[in-house]
Amino acid sequence: MAVEKIFDTGKVKINYLETGQLSGTPIVMLHGGAWCWQEYISLIPGLSETHHIYALDLRGNGKSGWVSDQYKLENFTDDGIAFINQFRIPAVLIGHSIGGVIALMVAARCPSKVKSIIIEDIPLTIDHYNEVVELSREMFDIWLKLKKSVQSRDELSLALAKEFGNYPGVTSQWLMFFAECLLQLDPTFFNQLLYHFEDFTRGYDYKEILNQIKCPIMFIRGETKLGAIMTDDEINWLRGNFKNITCVDIPGVGHLLHMQEQGALPIKNEIMNFLKINNA
Repeated sequence: MAVEKIFDTGKVKINYLETGQLSGTPIVMLHGGAWCWQEYISLIPGLSETHHIYALDLRGNGKSGWVSDQYKLENFTDDGIAFINQFRIPAVLIGHSIGGVIALMVAARCPSKVKSIIIEDIPLTIDHYNEVVELSREMFDIWLKLKKSVQSRDELSLALAKEFGNYPGVTSQWLMFFAECLLQLDPTFFNQLLYHFEDFTRGYDYKEILNQIKCPIMFIRGETKLGAIMTDDEINWLRGNFKNITCVDIPGVGHLLHMQEQGALPIKNEIMNFLKINNA
């Protein structure tokens, strides 16, 4: 059965979905910023056949608790560490966008609790992360303004369609899903990211983190011309410097990856193959 539960970290209550094989390796899924665990619906059924799935709502997102202005990478990492510390065996971490950055930070701090990591399209370097934030600043502002101006999910869906209907990969289904996510989002979620970036990213030294992580890691990216974030330089640097890292390009999708129709099946297959090869 698939059941939503609450995990209390001692600082915030985290909502999560639990499903899959009780005897299987735990998989902890960390969604992108301003979304919720349901972004992984296309992947969960296949992975739950062999693994024990825990799909989390990050603090301030979905049905998880709000902690006003406490949305730094270190805050999310503390939540993730508290969650995986309950397991007797190491877990697989899957993270998309900010969820991928959090997964790396969790693994670096708790290497004995992580068996392997799957990262979907993150800004790897701090400079690139800052560039992405600056390019997204207006978009985040629009999201929050629309959130405040509507009374229902349908009204917000229509407003989002008007603003972002031409964004690569956006469908009616995605717009309704994202509208629901925005309605649940803590309005202070972006404050640290937008106005205190150095404090927001404190603790994220990507070179030191990747040198500390010895387990297998797979980075998944779409096409940059369709909105994927990871650059060719970042991918080439990973391929040239780490034997435990695999990089996979998925054609026909952008940053939304498995949330796009063209990406769901190939990404599921890549993940399942990676897990099989690495006995995870």
